[in-house]
Amino acid sequence: MFADFLLTLILLVFLYSLISKIIHKSKYKHILRNYGIKNNNLIKIVYFFIVLSEGFITISLFLSGVTIYSLVTISLLLTIFSVFVLINLFKGNKNFSCGCGGILENERLSYWMVLRNVVIILIALIFFKTKHSVNYLTVQNLVLFFIGNIFLIYIQILKELKKINEIMRFIFKYI
Repeated sequence: MFADFLLTLILLVFLYSLISKIIHKSKYKHILRNYGIKNNNLIKIVYFFIVLSEGFITISLFLSGVTIYSLVTISLLLTIFSVFVLINLFKGNKNFSCGCGGILENERLSYWMVLRNVVIILIALIFFKTKHSVNYLTVQNLVLFFIGNIFLIYIQILKELKKINEIMRFIFKYI
């Protein structure tokens, strides 16, 4: 059951990330510029590739778990993201949003993002090797899907509360 929950969380992370990139398309394209992609046509191509990849990953995880195709897509996408994060960290460019979208969004780049991506790739590899998938048409797994959503929403609320707390500390510092 823990494996089902973990796979569900990974699916939801990619789903929320996809939705975030679609809803905040212009913001995400600006983030791609921050990563050093300056050509508008290339930004459109990269944006389309990322949205298409995350859409494929989400659908694939939902329908059949981690297949060789979703594993390769997850690995390729997260490796590319990690390389861009590392390049910018080495250059000292870390004061902009990672562009991860959804629950993974951070306002500053860090090495933890790279570690997180490696962990997600390793978990996907384990699921691929064990041929683990989740049938979301059962009541038990629909409940897991619901609990996974609540868990991720709870984490997002905590992140927002932390931001509000930091703003309040800043304001009261000058009062």
